[in-house]
Amino acid sequence: HYLETGIDVLFVEALTSTGQMRLVNERFSPRIPLMANMVEGGKTPLMSSQKLEEIGYSLVIFPGGYVRATAKLATRYFESLKKNGTTEPFLEEMLNFNQLQSLLGTDEILNQGKAYE
Repeated sequence: HYLETGIDVLFVEALTSTGQMRLVNERFSPRIPLMANMVEGGKTPLMSSQKLEEIGYSLVIFPGGYVRATAKLATRYFESLKKNGTTEPFLEEMLNFNQLQSLLGTDEILNQGKAYE
């Protein structure tokens, strides 16, 4: 009945093995695209997007990775700042001013803004 509801993708929560993931693919694909949730520490084994595509998944999310990585880096940053009283020992782990401006596209944003002056 799930297809009749008009769903765009099917997600089966907390599969615990590659075998279970293959079974879901065999049962539901190609009738509906399948989504995998690669949350670190979850019940589903972590796999690359390439491996997931090989076993029939067309969408994968990594919902917690960015926050976990950022939190770890921020913790190291603040520990260093507390210990040293300066950011100098941590500079190699950071973007410099120009690198950050380039990443953010600051020059392009400012140039676009000039059109409204």
